[in-house]
Amino acid sequence: MPKALLSILVFLAFGSYSHAQQARSTILSAPLQGTTVFGAVEDKYNAEVFSLEMPDPDGNVEQERLEAIKRQMALRYPHKKQKQAYPKTTSVPLPVVALSFVSDSSPGIPPDNYIAANNNDSIVMVMNNTFTIHNGVNGQLTGRKNIKTLSAAAGVNGLFDDRFDPKIIFDPEADRYIMVMLNLIFSNYNDSYIILGFSKTNSPSGAWSFYKLAGNPFNDTTFFDYPCLSITHNELFITGNKVKNGVSWQTGFKESVIYQIKKQDGYNGNANLTYQLWDSIFYNGAPIRNLYPVKGSGSISGPSQYFLGNRILDQQNDTVFMVNIPDTLGSVANTITVNALQADIPYGVPPNGRQPDTAYSLMTNDGRILAGFINNDEIQFLSPSIDTLNGASGLYHGIISHVSSTPTLHANLYSIDSLDFGYPNLSYTAYQAGHNQSIISFNYTGPHTYPSYGALFFDGNNYSPLLSIKSGDSSIHMMAGNAQRWGDYSGSQPVWNTAAEVWCVGIYGRKDYNYGCYAAKLASPYPSTAIHSLAQPGSSSLYPNPAIQYINFKFNVVKEEPIYFMLYDMQGKLIDHILSQACTEGAHVIRFNIQSLQTGNYIFKAQNNYGEIITSQIFTKQ
Repeated sequence: MPKALLSILVFLAFGSYSHAQQARSTILSAPLQGTTVFGAVEDKYNAEVFSLEMPDPDGNVEQERLEAIKRQMALRYPHKKQKQAYPKTTSVPLPVVALSFVSDSSPGIPPDNYIAANNNDSIVMVMNNTFTIHNGVNGQLTGRKNIKTLSAAAGVNGLFDDRFDPKIIFDPEADRYIMVMLNLIFSNYNDSYIILGFSKTNSPSGAWSFYKLAGNPFNDTTFFDYPCLSITHNELFITGNKVKNGVSWQTGFKESVIYQIKKQDGYNGNANLTYQLWDSIFYNGAPIRNLYPVKGSGSISGPSQYFLGNRILDQQNDTVFMVNIPDTLGSVANTITVNALQADIPYGVPPNGRQPDTAYSLMTNDGRILAGFINNDEIQFLSPSIDTLNGASGLYHGIISHVSSTPTLHANLYSIDSLDFGYPNLSYTAYQAGHNQSIISFNYTGPHTYPSYGALFFDGNNYSPLLSIKSGDSSIHMMAGNAQRWGDYSGSQPVWNTAAEVWCVGIYGRKDYNYGCYAAKLASPYPSTAIHSLAQPGSSSLYPNPAIQYINFKFNVVKEEPIYFMLYDMQGKLIDHILSQACTEGAHVIRFNIQSLQTGNYIFKAQNNYGEIITSQIFTKQ
């Protein structure tokens, strides 16, 4: 195969020196394996086999090394005394649960769940070995296949080969889905492949074309692990880690690589899929670990694609690497640049999650970046991190400003001493008043809290209180040993055809001590395309939500004045004037009957004589 060496330009922030290195770009080709129709695949028993031991390639040796790092961290930064309650006062309103349901909960160890949805209310979730389709209106399960059975029907065969780490993404411009799963021949990690599927229509239950990309194209005794996906207007990017066969991923890690693919070739079902593989992406002679491809925001970006990496095994570090491929495959400008950014607060390996059943902890893995989006020349990203002030596992939320010119990195560390957070994700909701707003979702647990699934709303400056999307019913202990797998990732995607809504999926503890999967559509508390200027935002809450008959809305008034209470549909059209009343300074509650409303989502607003919005929130009539 032809190979081209392209230089990486390396720039250091804060006045440090810069130098150039070499990265390798190789053009490869993958033949079409075949086409299959989801609904026509015979999967009579839908059977799966799950090990209750630590699965390779995340076996015992590497986990012991990571746990040794965490033991050192626990000695340096012990947990502070916890309280059972965990209130966090803030004036930022909660995200709103528009729909939530228990999704297909396979007994995988753990259910590495991910989500994608089209604009016709078809939700696809992948986890471990399964591919499921749910109705986005009511959450009903409408289809389920084993990912090995599905891909084998297209010619990706092998009696004892394995499928794992599935990911799914929806392309709103092409109106198609793209699915990735990894493939290993039983007990031989040198035979490593990336199985790539493109839907031929916007229906996930229709036809799919499958390709088999080389996971070890240079036959260097490594296999491809931990895929991450992103799309631009014209291309698909897949990142992953090359790990040496039979060696732990800490000591056996070789490098992170990038696959660059023209989407339309896959959508067309071309006989051969040409792609570009980037490797030897180094900084100061060392590979940048675990490159995460930054996604678009409310729409797809491109052609430029950014990637983020960090020091995932350091007890404390403040460096984040930003890698950029500026143009499409085959372009003269298709080079790589690397910026080493210094954050204003450090991150570090997160401790494992505590459970009420103290004999068992939940593994948070390392401190790798797990989520990120770009909008208006700003990147937001998330990774788990220890909070050295309380010893808990928190959320490291980074914001890179002026991405394309003089990037600078500011970070926030969100934590609660009585909780541990793991496997976060986030999606963009709106750009308002010069700030990117987002919904952050995550798994959480604690010594007084069963493993649960939750979310925050970030208004560009501050965070809402914690929203419990699904509270756990028990601790999780499915594996031998004290440390239990908690996940490898969770899913989040903007609802592309509706402003300020997000699909997400995560994990909670079931009553049988197993993993439960829970999916939700979350809405920004500011649903319109423009947030009205608040007269003086006080704390407010709306409950119950969803509701059947009565809604209670608690709000604060800064000074005595008339308040008008209005009801709107989700397009911002006025439905009704509920009440007008003079309110004195301080806290109030309005209660009103919604039984006459049709099932659906509504916007409740309170405004004063000047038209200033006192508060605005979404509620759901069941």
